[in-house]
Parts: sequence; C-alpha cells; structure tokens
Amino acid sequence: MNTDGEQRPILPTPVDWDDLYPGRFLKAGEFQGRKLTLKIARVSIDELVGEKGAKIKGVLTFERDDPKAAKDLALNKTNGFCLREMFGRHVQDWVGKRVTLFPTVIESGAFKGKDAIRIWGSPDIAQDIEVTITMPRKRPVVMTMHRMLPKGAAPAQQQKSTTAAAPSKDEALAKVREARTLEALADARKTVWALYAAAKTEIPIEVEAAATDRRLALEGE
Repeated sequence: MNTDGEQRPILPTPVDWDDLYPGRFLKAGEFQGRKLTLKIARVSIDELVGEKGAKIKGVLTFERDDPKAAKDLALNKTNGFCLREMFGRHVQDWVGKRVTLFPTVIESGAFKGKDAIRIWGSPDIAQDIEVTITMPRKRPVVMTMHRMLPKGAAPAQQQKSTTAAAPSKDEALAKVREARTLEALADARKTVWALYAAAKTEIPIEVEAAATDRRLALEGE
C-alpha cells in the first residue's frame, strides 16, 4: 500500500533478465527454457519500431487464459513460414488454432547469439511436418513442426506396454554433434528421431536445436 492509502498492484518476482523490461510482446527469456502452448485469438498487422526503424509486421494475439498470453507475438519470417505450413495461407483460419512456442538462441547470421522465440508445433496438426525455410541470400533451413498432445493425454499406443526405450538426452546430443558431414548428420538425425518415435517420447528441445546448429555449422564449412 502506498502513502496515499491506495492498494498497489502485486507484480511478479523477476527471474530472467527479460522480466526486468516487460512490454507488449513475448520475449524468449520469459519462457524460462520451457515450451508454451497458446491459442490464437487474433491475427493482425502493425507498424513496429525496431533497431532499423519502423516496419510492418504480423502480430499474433492469444486467448487470455494464461499469464503469458497477456502478451502478443511479433511474427518474423521464420515463424510465419512455420504457421503457414501448419495452418495454411489464409491467416484468419489460424484463429482458434493452438501453437507451441519455445525459446532458443540464434546460432548463425547477423543475429548470432541472440535469444529468439521459435515454433515447436501444435496440438492441431495431424502429424509432424517438415518445413523448409528459404530466405534471400541464406541457405535453406529445415525445421520440424511437432504434433503436440493435449496436456495429460497419451497416444493410444502408450496405453500398451512397450519395450522401446528413448535414448537419453546426452546420448542423442552426442549422436548429432559427432556427425562430420551433412550425410552423416542426416543419418544420425533419422536414427535418433526413429528411436524417440518408437518410444513414443517427445524429442527434447536441446536435441532438436543441436541438430539444427550442427547442420548450419557443416553447411558453413
């Protein structure tokens, strides 16, 4: 309570550096290393001012049933491509769809080392989708949009006993990082992904990111 007797709002305790500078848009640090699934309430465009001046960008607004949903997501081209491949070109059809976001660090290009928000997938797609991101003067990047299960749900196959065991995160990371050629990386990725699929286990964020980072490094050699 302040000196005038008015009740002051209770603000959350900051955890990440990004929490010290709250604003209209979601920031990677606010995720605290976890994935977050939100339902799209509105798709719009807005003039946003960045380091290079004003620019028109797409903006996602979410249904306000989660504390993080109180903020919007400014759409970069990479995330825009992923949404298009999952939900189609008609952007107003995205309203009502759920999208799973995750934090990562950009490993190459002009924004190398910067935190970023990327799209992991959605509970509203029927299966995993491979998305090829193509940008001018950049090598194509292949990303996987994962079919997410609703919280607390399990695939029908999981109701039966299974002898398959998912590799540990360290084993999977070592497998993709030890690849010395793009062909070897493709084989390693195929093997690791198949093991997780057989175990009906979601691929860890760190493994997905390591595979992308290793491919970018090999392409740059």
